[in-house]
Amino acid sequence: MNDLAEIQALPSSPSTRPYSQWFEPFENLGISLIDHLYNRLDGAYPHKWRSNFPDEQAIDNWAESWVEAFEEEGITPQDVKVGLRECRRRYGWPPSVAEFIQACRPTLDPMKAYYEAVAGLEARGKSEFGTWSHPAIFWAAWSMRKELREQTFSAVRPRWETVLRQQLDKDNLDPIPEPVFELTAPGQSLTTCEKAKALIGNLVGNVINRQLPADRLRWARQILDRAAAGEKLTPTTVQMARDALAAEA
Repeated sequence: MNDLAEIQALPSSPSTRPYSQWFEPFENLGISLIDHLYNRLDGAYPHKWRSNFPDEQAIDNWAESWVEAFEEEGITPQDVKVGLRECRRRYGWPPSVAEFIQACRPTLDPMKAYYEAVAGLEARGKSEFGTWSHPAIFWAAWSMRKELREQTFSAVRPRWETVLRQQLDKDNLDPIPEPVFELTAPGQSLTTCEKAKALIGNLVGNVINRQLPADRLRWARQILDRAAAGEKLTPTTVQMARDALAAEA
């Protein structure tokens, strides 16, 4: 069956459907996103998928139920794209809405998310952004960064699953922030001396390059002012500022 025939075969009764972006006609498709998903699943599971719907009312019920689930779980069109790919790998039968949503977010399996979080935190420790498939994994990892760095998955699993679910249940998650340069307390860093010098050198270079020539050591003076005001800074940070000012004198 060609695309036009498939579209014509779909029931269309938008007046009886609740408002949702999933029911709105998508310009590039000519039909709504949920109707397009119906077509894709019908193509992925020929005969098996369509046989689940004896009449137009059954398809309308399916569409409303799945859209409601998508909105409650925060599923996006990009998630659906992932879900269709994962369904081909996982299921030889048409998926239920629960199975499809799980396929939409394969990396949110607690164990997979844990290893992604550990790798992401390691990258943050190097002042790198890290790879995060979902903001919920980042914020869960950030709230548990000490445990994740020091304990095994089996040790943190109960709390990790709870915190991850709490983040997933939030309606709005803040975007993942850019990494910041961090220096750990003396004796607690796993960074080698050479690596620390390279990171500090990069930091100094980046800061200097962003300053006007006449004020390129403002950062160093600010660090010493903060130290003089009683703020607790690492000795390495303070010494770096002193060395920069001494070199310029």
